[in-house]
Amino acid sequence: MELPYDDLIKLLVALLAGAIIGFEREMHNKSAGFRTITLITVGSTLFTMLSLQLDQEARVAAQIVSGIGFLGAGVILLSERKVKGLTTASSIWVAAAIGMAIGMGQFALAGAVGLMVLVVLWFFVRIDVWLNRHGREIRTYRISAREIEKLNELDKSFRQLGIRIQQKREYKTPDLFIVEWDTRGMLASQEEFTHRATRDAEILSLDY
Repeated sequence: MELPYDDLIKLLVALLAGAIIGFEREMHNKSAGFRTITLITVGSTLFTMLSLQLDQEARVAAQIVSGIGFLGAGVILLSERKVKGLTTASSIWVAAAIGMAIGMGQFALAGAVGLMVLVVLWFFVRIDVWLNRHGREIRTYRISAREIEKLNELDKSFRQLGIRIQQKREYKTPDLFIVEWDTRGMLASQEEFTHRATRDAEILSLDY
């Protein structure tokens, strides 16, 4: 049985689209990279093509979405009190959507979305870096001292530097007090606070 020309075109387009998005992820050393994204795009295209032949579009589409959700969850990690992998998980999700569009023959739609994905991954990262330098540096500080009053004074330091405290947690051990702050502020302000705190002799430890 020969492979229809239209089906071959769909698979090749899916291969190209997945390879382009996967290459971008691979260049940034992400867990789901070149081969993973390409296989997801081609696989979702094939599933969609088969669903059209079996007249089971809605059912197969739902299975693809749930399956991709499972794969996406596998690349999301909690590291150093920060959630990582959300962009890669989103790339997996949108790659599957592009594959489904290709499988349905919606080449223009798939191409437009693919271009949008590349814009987000290649150019929005520069905007993200700029935002991190100008007001979006998020840090969790863990500081210890022998007196709780000393740690409470740091609240004033945060305010003076324009750093916003999002959450504060206090702990006590037999020998000292420990406070954690979830903060958000300009990178320069965060660096200035760290510099000041590390020079304070009453502060026993500082981690972030």
